[in-house]
Amino acid sequence: MEFKEALAFRHACKVFDEYKIIEEDDFSAILEAGRLAPSSFGLEHWEFEIIRDKELRAKIRKACWDQIQITSASELIVIYAKIADLDPKSDYVKSSFARKTHHDAAAIEAYTNAFAGFFARFKDERDVYGWSKAQCFLAAQNMMMQAAILGIDSCAIEGYIESELNEVLGIDPSKKRVAMLLPFGYRIKEQSPQIRQSLHDIVRYR
Repeated sequence: MEFKEALAFRHACKVFDEYKIIEEDDFSAILEAGRLAPSSFGLEHWEFEIIRDKELRAKIRKACWDQIQITSASELIVIYAKIADLDPKSDYVKSSFARKTHHDAAAIEAYTNAFAGFFARFKDERDVYGWSKAQCFLAAQNMMMQAAILGIDSCAIEGYIESELNEVLGIDPSKKRVAMLLPFGYRIKEQSPQIRQSLHDIVRYR
């Protein structure tokens, strides 16, 4: 499928065909698209957890306002936004900048100083989460579009009770938080055409 066709194909699939399974090669391509997404300072703010355990999915669904996509999808990815790892003094930031600069000491110092100045504008963990979550959305968009090109459906889910979901997933929200849940599978019925504003309505030139 061409990119323009995929744009029209993609929609928020509300019910997946639970008997139709995504091929492993196709799912690997979707994950790779997420891995290659752009991110602020190249820090790759995301972690992907693939949930295949049926009992765990049922618990996640309960924390997600009982949305059926959670259990009917062929694959379910929880995208986590890094929090603690993004501190300028963290080992994660140090190793990331070292890798990107080929371990050039002067370049690492320049990157670190620039990032520390940027990071200082955040008041608390909520600000860090908002920034980190926005980067995770870039990875999610990459994965949804790669899926669409392959004829695979998706549905970005932000509707959940965070405290309950954290407990089910066993995560410490001071270290990382759920950015979204991203189920993939195949639609069980045809969808109506997308309705969007025209370019004339949303584009301005100055």
